Amino acid sequence: MGATGNTVGRVADVSARPVGSAGLPVVDHMVLSRRGEPAVRVPFEAINLVHPQHIRLEDSAGDLPFVTAGPLGDDEILLVRDVLDTQVVDVTGQRLTRVADVVLARRTDGRIEVVGVEVGFDAVLRRLGWGGLANRFSSDAIEWTDLHLTSERGHAVQLASPRSAIHRLDARALAALVARLSTGPAAEVLAAKDAAMVADVIRASHPDDAERILRALAESTAADVVAAMPAEYVGHWRERLSTARPRQRHLLRSGVWPRRRHKVSR
Repeated sequence: MGATGNTVGRVADVSARPVGSAGLPVVDHMVLSRRGEPAVRVPFEAINLVHPQHIRLEDSAGDLPFVTAGPLGDDEILLVRDVLDTQVVDVTGQRLTRVADVVLARRTDGRIEVVGVEVGFDAVLRRLGWGGLANRFSSDAIEWTDLHLTSERGHAVQLASPRSAIHRLDARALAALVARLSTGPAAEVLAAKDAAMVADVIRASHPDDAERILRALAESTAADVVAAMPAEYVGHWRERLSTARPRQRHLLRSGVWPRRRHKVSR
């Protein structure tokens, strides 16, 4: 809604980018869809969030740059497209699950940051407008610093950020993570690591997962990884990789890790 009460458009998405030492995404723009016109990105400072039923533009919004929605910044994600209803890997609780809602919190400076995601059935019911029924189910959430996004954009942004949870994992935890990712993203995760670390991940992985990932790496990278393994493994993997390539698995596994309850501060 505009400053004069006219309807400007509907919120189609919200962009956020990491800010501060914690690396939590902070809302940067809102994407407004407009009937018969291109969508626009509205900067956060033009938004008034006081009204409970709608978002209002500040009186000064006319002086701010509204730009046609276009390419995102290198570290920017869209919360609806890249997070909501997508699968995430809980790197602490060791499971693959789907996002039902995004948990936001207001910072002391007035900005809105993403602190986590809800993955329980109660969040699904609240989105459907069944708040009373949702209260019968226990909540289940994951801190933002404990998850890895599997959406194409989310995966790429988190992989490029040194503060992401994925970069805190040891070899065994990385092996568990890449086992849940499709081949391309799994190879991208390990391509960002040094050969010695990848060698440890391969040794900690199921043989089928280890082979599909090694074959997905660049030939020179795979050779460096094999060379970094203990001598008793080198011959085995060189021989195995020299044979015909088996059919690769492209989909995420349907199985999930054990459930783990989380508390996310709002």
